[in-house]
Amino acid sequence: RFCPATRQRIQRPHYQGSMAVSAAENIGTLYYLESTVYKAQKALVAAKFNGIAIKEAKFDPAKDLKKPDFIAKNPTGKVPYLETDMGVVFTSNAIARFVARCRADTSIYGRCFDDEGQIDTWLEFCTHEVEVPLMTWVYPVLGLMEDIPEATKAAQEDIKGVLAALEKQLSSTKYLIGDFLTLADITLVCALREGFSRVFEPAFRKPYPKACAWFEGCCAMPQFKAVVGDVKLCVKAEAPKPVKKEEKKEKKADAKPQGDAKPKAEAKPKAAPKAEPKAKAAAAPAAAPAAGNAELDAKIKAIGDDIRALKEKLKGEGLSGKKINDHEKIKELVANMQALKEQAASAPAAPAAPAAAPAPAAAPAAGGADVEAEIKAVGDSIRGLK
Repeated sequence: RFCPATRQRIQRPHYQGSMAVSAAENIGTLYYLESTVYKAQKALVAAKFNGIAIKEAKFDPAKDLKKPDFIAKNPTGKVPYLETDMGVVFTSNAIARFVARCRADTSIYGRCFDDEGQIDTWLEFCTHEVEVPLMTWVYPVLGLMEDIPEATKAAQEDIKGVLAALEKQLSSTKYLIGDFLTLADITLVCALREGFSRVFEPAFRKPYPKACAWFEGCCAMPQFKAVVGDVKLCVKAEAPKPVKKEEKKEKKADAKPQGDAKPKAEAKPKAAPKAEPKAKAAAAPAAAPAAGNAELDAKIKAIGDDIRALKEKLKGEGLSGKKINDHEKIKELVANMQALKEQAASAPAAPAAPAAAPAPAAAPAAGGADVEAEIKAVGDSIRGLK
């Protein structure tokens, strides 16, 4: 390849200060979530092609997020992340780039400067054009996010566009940037694997024969097999599953008040011990208003689940922090939750007039406090997840 300005050949540079890594040398520990292992597999496959060893460690949010050194060494809190002797590298594509660049004597990150530009182009394509719509479609199948039919349908159309773009490119080249495999192929194959194995039915794949042949050819390579195993193409698209996190979150919320499991982060979790309000509710002579509060409590939990699911989706789309909180739908759900909270606080006062409940005045303290505790628990869960 040649520089467009000087027309002189540009060789791939050996970066000053880069790691001089020998084959099979362990470069660090890669922490990843098992539910989204495809993100870590990008770097792990690249490491196989480069002859580099990486120690793997599954990240458990319930335990590892509480470790005092986690944010100290990884301030963004993003997973996966690669911990090396020189520091931490986070986000899947950044880690994959790091691994690919560890050795300048291989062609995984291209053979010249122009190759690197082409590879970076496909990596950006992978992040924004592939992973966002594909995970909107696949995450509900994995039980990681609520299924929204309209969003899934839109995502399916976006993926058709992705496969059409790959089909066009692979009509003239064996791999994405030429006649040799690079990190561009690795990242896209890893990102598309869940789609090909879970939701891309034969009829969906049929218009894209070259893209399918490229995918299968890459997966058949020993370096891919060593990481992702034998990949079988989807015969019938899997249906969405219930969100797995709901049960875990409820158990976590129940556990928090009992042992003050999260006292160090903020004062708020300490202020929401569920055990005391429930004990008062049991001791109160009037249990009638509790049913109404239970319904409101269930509604608040449902909205909390919707908020978590939407935040997962927005995070997958590349939003974070304030942008997620300022999203119109998030603000609407939070407003609905606040309205239910106010309704819960005022609802027990109304039954006092009919005199149907033996002691309506005693219940609001228990019901209101219980709802307060639930709202705070949901807030803690959102902060922990973010």
